[in-house]
Amino acid sequence: MDYEEIKRQGISDFIDDEKKTRPDRIVRFVELNELFSPQGDMLLTGGLQSDLAFHELGNSYVNGNYMAVVLLCQAFIEHSLSGEFIMRGHNTIAESSFKKILESAKSFEIISEALFEQLEVLRKIRNPYVHAKAGLKNGSLVKKMIDGRFESAEDLAQSDALKSLEILRSFVHQNVVTFFPQP
Repeated sequence: MDYEEIKRQGISDFIDDEKKTRPDRIVRFVELNELFSPQGDMLLTGGLQSDLAFHELGNSYVNGNYMAVVLLCQAFIEHSLSGEFIMRGHNTIAESSFKKILESAKSFEIISEALFEQLEVLRKIRNPYVHAKAGLKNGSLVKKMIDGRFESAEDLAQSDALKSLEILRSFVHQNVVTFFPQP
């Protein structure tokens, strides 16, 4: 098969998949919009990274890229909190680990104890996706899948993505200034 035929077949498969998955993507689009409601303009302390993460996590969820949603929720929150520390002159904290950023945000009363606990849940959801653990060790994705009785890694990732989005919603509602432009 020559390259042009491979390309035509790939495009045809892409279009077929797009048609087949459209109903599920519409459901996820509605679900995402109901979860976050209209946002208005947001003042993002995390700068370009948080803006990009927020936009991409929505697209990722709609398209069923659940692992990406988990990682992007965490990235949005980390950059938002880091931006807060940079504005306060605490660059060392801003450039440290997510765990250290969360602990510092709690001690500086940037986030509440309740939100800290939620963000710790997000951190623990994220860990198996970014830190390698072999086999059935605690913290491995396989162990988490078995313990949670998920039939597939995709089912686990979808569940993790929904939980991550709920935590992100709590963070946004408590820590992101949202305003609507005046007419």
